[in-house]
Amino acid sequence: MGMGLFRNILFLLLLLSLNSFSQAKKQVNVGYMEDYEKLPKISFEKTTALVYEQYSQGKMQPKIKLKETKSKFLITAKGQTYWLKKYDPNSGQDGFKGYEFMNYFPKLNMYALTSNSTAEHLGFSDMILIDSLTNFWYSIVSIGDGAVETPIPSVNNKYLLYFYNEVYQPNRCMIGVLKLNSRKNPSKLLTAHRSFESSKWAVDQLRWIDDQSFLVKAVVRTKADGKRSEHFEYYKGTIDPTQVMRP
Repeated sequence: MGMGLFRNILFLLLLLSLNSFSQAKKQVNVGYMEDYEKLPKISFEKTTALVYEQYSQGKMQPKIKLKETKSKFLITAKGQTYWLKKYDPNSGQDGFKGYEFMNYFPKLNMYALTSNSTAEHLGFSDMILIDSLTNFWYSIVSIGDGAVETPIPSVNNKYLLYFYNEVYQPNRCMIGVLKLNSRKNPSKLLTAHRSFESSKWAVDQLRWIDDQSFLVKAVVRTKADGKRSEHFEYYKGTIDPTQVMRP
């Protein structure tokens, strides 16, 4: 077999592999604000640092170590393995910059990673959850240019809690709760459940209490006489699944 023919065969195999990957994975966008706006809001009450410290930090799993090379890392979804390009913030040209692995949730069988790109020298990113059982990719919609923070599963893995802090408004944030549904309909596995927006504080940390309530360590930033300062406030958020969607 000549080298030219051999290279052509390799090229065809690569095209078939990429085509198979694009057909195998299915992407779903979740967390649109218009969906959240049809639903009741998260209710909050003030609490204390003492209460906050009684609970572990969101039941987050330690970050697992993936098989990787200098430029790629490996994930497995629906029995297939994929090498994904690592995020390189220093690559000079605009366009796709790569993925950054954030965590893996073994009880959910999900990878969490960000997809990063630039356009006209501005950075953009999206939070993506990959279901390793179905190969569905769930992109969580952000209210800004950057990705939302890595979601935190509730105590019994019924909900995912996440937040986004506005970059240019230091006391403004959005908190979202996604509901985990049946895998019998993968396109509806994650659906908007509750949300909240604040213009008085940003989120420092979130911690679940149980499947219906969580705690917020909020940071309030002020500026007076040219000096910046900040202090923390604490809130308990409650979601009520018995409420129905508003018409």
